[in-house]
Amino acid sequence: MNLKNIGFNENRISEFRDYQAEYIPGRVISESRNLYRVVTDAGERPAILNDKFWFETQDKSLLPVVGDWVVLSEHEGLNNLKIHNILPRKSKFARKAVDSFGRNYSKSGTSEEQVISANVDYVILVISLDREFNLRKIERYMTLMWDSGANPVIILNKADDCPDYESYVEQVEAICYGIPVHAISAKTGFGMETFDSYLKTGETISFIGSSGVGKSSIINYLSGSKQMWVYDVRDADHRGRHTTTHREMIILENGASIIDNPGMRDIKVQGDPGNLELTFRDIIELQRHCKFRNCQHDTEPGCAIKEAIDNGELEQARFNNYKKLQRELIFLAKRKKERVHKTYNQASLQAAIDREIRKKK
Repeated sequence: MNLKNIGFNENRISEFRDYQAEYIPGRVISESRNLYRVVTDAGERPAILNDKFWFETQDKSLLPVVGDWVVLSEHEGLNNLKIHNILPRKSKFARKAVDSFGRNYSKSGTSEEQVISANVDYVILVISLDREFNLRKIERYMTLMWDSGANPVIILNKADDCPDYESYVEQVEAICYGIPVHAISAKTGFGMETFDSYLKTGETISFIGSSGVGKSSIINYLSGSKQMWVYDVRDADHRGRHTTTHREMIILENGASIIDNPGMRDIKVQGDPGNLELTFRDIIELQRHCKFRNCQHDTEPGCAIKEAIDNGELEQARFNNYKKLQRELIFLAKRKKERVHKTYNQASLQAAIDREIRKKK
């Protein structure tokens, strides 16, 4: 395996230069419970975290994920390589991790981000046209996609089951502002040439979306083999089962890499509230025309938002979703700030205790 073919370019070589005397580079292609598989110039190997790296990494989002370039060492008599560090990420697709503490921030837990994949060139959202079509869900995904640093793409799959798929393309294009939107059918092959412009040597794409939308079917088609198990959606509620249970990178013959991810049913947004400007550009522009700078878009006169809703220029549901996502991101930012403050105080207290112990010695 030549790592240059899968993205180990001049920038990566420069980042690794300080390690090259003692270590070897590699890329994570799968991860499960802190057990990794990495690909190196010598081929695919299992890997584990170096103890020092594990104990010194306080933030779980800084541990390796699929797509990361890592610093590795070999040890005689051990089959596993050891991961000592990760190289800087050029992009990362992440969502908010599950909270495990209360609103008063007093309980132990985390509100960290959960990194799904790293160093991705394109993050591709797959939506199924044979299931409930939900523009509000797409807006939620778009917020995460814009925050990733990768190029977002939207795929509407199963066009063979939707005679008027063009109308759905138009609906999505109306809210996505420059994000490419493609209708395809992995079952019949319709539109699959769309991926030719994304699957280039050294580039990585990551598929996201709910269970049952056809991510695994698309990957099987693109790879030319049955890389992923595929199940039918349930007839009763049209929900899919989690055919992909862990994240995995598949390297194609031309050096392009594909990351498949388990279906996301709980889309927890995270990131800077300012990123909403990319998803809701029309609302941001309308707000600039309100009579009052601090307009709450409720009962104020001269509100451009209310006027746009009344004349049908803006959907009430879209504006409501914007406000909902805005509240979530502002609350998360507050929670993170409080959490950092609490952690800092605990660390300061522990440092003071340590100083007193050293004095007594």
